[in-house]
Amino acid sequence: MTEPYDTLVIGGGIIGAAAGQHLTAAGYRTLLAERDDYGSGTSSKTSRLQHCGLGYLSAASGSIASFLANPRNAIECFDLMRRSMRGRAEFVQEAPERVRPVTFIVPLTQENAIPPWKARLAFRLMAASDGGRVPLDLRLLSAQEAKAHPALSGMAGLADIRGAMTFTEYQYHWPERIVVDTVMKARAIGMEALNHTAVTAIAREGEYWRVELRSADGTRTVLTRAIVNCAGVWVDELTALTGSSHLRRRNTGEKGTNIVVRLPSNLRGIGFETVTAAGAPFYLIPWGELHYVGPWDCPADGSPQGFRATEAEILAILDQLSRLFPEIRLCRSDVLYSWAGVRPRSLAKDGRGSSSSVREHDLTSEGLPNFFTFTGGLLMTHREAGRRLTAAVARRLKPSGPLRVFNPASPAAEPVDRVTPATVAHAVLNEQARTLGDILRRRLSVGWEADLGLSHADTAARLAAPHLHWTAEETERQIADFIHRTEVEFGLLKSVSR
Repeated sequence: MTEPYDTLVIGGGIIGAAAGQHLTAAGYRTLLAERDDYGSGTSSKTSRLQHCGLGYLSAASGSIASFLANPRNAIECFDLMRRSMRGRAEFVQEAPERVRPVTFIVPLTQENAIPPWKARLAFRLMAASDGGRVPLDLRLLSAQEAKAHPALSGMAGLADIRGAMTFTEYQYHWPERIVVDTVMKARAIGMEALNHTAVTAIAREGEYWRVELRSADGTRTVLTRAIVNCAGVWVDELTALTGSSHLRRRNTGEKGTNIVVRLPSNLRGIGFETVTAAGAPFYLIPWGELHYVGPWDCPADGSPQGFRATEAEILAILDQLSRLFPEIRLCRSDVLYSWAGVRPRSLAKDGRGSSSSVREHDLTSEGLPNFFTFTGGLLMTHREAGRRLTAAVARRLKPSGPLRVFNPASPAAEPVDRVTPATVAHAVLNEQARTLGDILRRRLSVGWEADLGLSHADTAARLAAPHLHWTAEETERQIADFIHRTEVEFGLLKSVSR
């Protein structure tokens, strides 16, 4: 058995990756274990926006009566807005090549119209949260200007619109790459990271935690002084491996479904933000020449079924879209593909429903010494989450090593937009890709082309085969598995996938 680790991070999504990076930089000897591939779970099913937090501010700024009824929720929403803006500024300034600006338009209808002074105040509050480092570019349109705006052409209720506002959001080129970047930067300063490695047992052994890891190469047991559980919607499942049945649950899940469609050219490249009839957020977000539309939210757990869009959810989004833009007239066959994901949410302390808060939990006082979990993690505030978890560990343990310096900016760009012998070799030999999905969906951007990378599967598999020691039969199996997983996970139309 190797020398004990200071910290074992469980989960290779964006929160686990950020925690591992910051812990390693702080001098902790850190191992990260992910049961699938980095960024392949919830992190790959996000809104793909490094957004400004306007939705949180809207939720916090209701009536005085609603604030007095639940001031804690309003304060949490303001805090999330502040963190969103700071995370937005930090990421956009340090990794501009990983994001693109998108202009969003919000129609101000009779239901959601706000006075211009209130809109300006809201955006001033947001700008003050990050010191104005990355402009929001707010522009208020009069009713006449809104009616003439090409993106609002054909919108229901346009004759009665009271105006609109536009502002700038930032979109990740694709979120999985952000996770991979973060893990690779952590490895560069000393973190050990294992993907396709599941945690199967956790037990206390003296002053250490004894953890069993299982991968295709067999079983490995490690000792660690601390465990940092960043398994997202599965945090309670992992904590239960300790055998501590008395602990209350801390996480719940919320499923969000999106569909991908081709909208008219007047909406090309423009984001559209409004609310459903029930008051839930609803977006049309550009994705190349396409748009993804949603989300459609419902309660869910972390089961595989939570990562599949149902027909009812797809039809509900289409119905909402047709209510907003009656003239577009999209039908089920116009949905190119869809996706769904279960967002981790902090469970309210009364055990009923979810909370908007993002929390780190030190379970030492509950009988699990130096065992930490994180709930409600957000991609857009992942760096802050890494710092908070490192601070929580530091309150209990001193690092065994010296401080290490990492570059928060993205690494010097290897080509990631095409399949070549060099890019595939780099993904396998330098970035731990083990499957065709690892290569095409999370190391190279071609997995997010209109056909979701299917046209590249054969070439990529044959280039990867010598590096991964695949036989001809295994290479064919990998291709078939990638096609099958893509069709099932994204509900890809057969006309697109063939």
